[in-house]
Amino acid sequence: MKKEIRKKMLELRSKIPQDLKIRKDEKIALNFINFLKERHVKSVLLYASFGSEVDTWRIFEYCKKLSIKTAFPKVKEKFLEIYWVKERSELAKGYKSILEPCNAQKAQIDDIEVIAVPGLAFDKNCFRIGYGGGFYDRLLSKKKGLAAGLAYEEQVLDQLPLESHDIKVDLIITDERVINCG
Repeated sequence: MKKEIRKKMLELRSKIPQDLKIRKDEKIALNFINFLKERHVKSVLLYASFGSEVDTWRIFEYCKKLSIKTAFPKVKEKFLEIYWVKERSELAKGYKSILEPCNAQKAQIDDIEVIAVPGLAFDKNCFRIGYGGGFYDRLLSKKKGLAAGLAYEEQVLDQLPLESHDIKVDLIITDERVINCG
């Protein structure tokens, strides 16, 4: 079931016209930044967006301007390690050609106030389906801060099939709304 949802949502996301995707990315970035500002967040974990994912580079630039400490994940075996990143030049192609920190200072999950979480599908109860590696489920099981799924409105479904290891996010930020499950 999850495999079919992954395939369908990846297709759906990749069919969003580029000009519309840019507008949606801008709305999501602004909603996310407003969320950070309202809570006076000082540290965030972003993912290095690739392909048709919600763009995080605009968010990274905002965070730099607002002096919000920003970390990015790096795949280490079956886990995500996190590192503080000040400039995009501190990232290099890593796991599956996704940009990862290189020569950066290691961060601890306890130091992160808000985690931006990618996904292929989310539901109204804040559960998510990622790419199937379980990296974010393992990371979220150790978090102290809030986890915010970033998604296009098209990626939000009524309900997803769940497994015992699935961990939900605290909220989902889309181009149209914020779904709070905290």
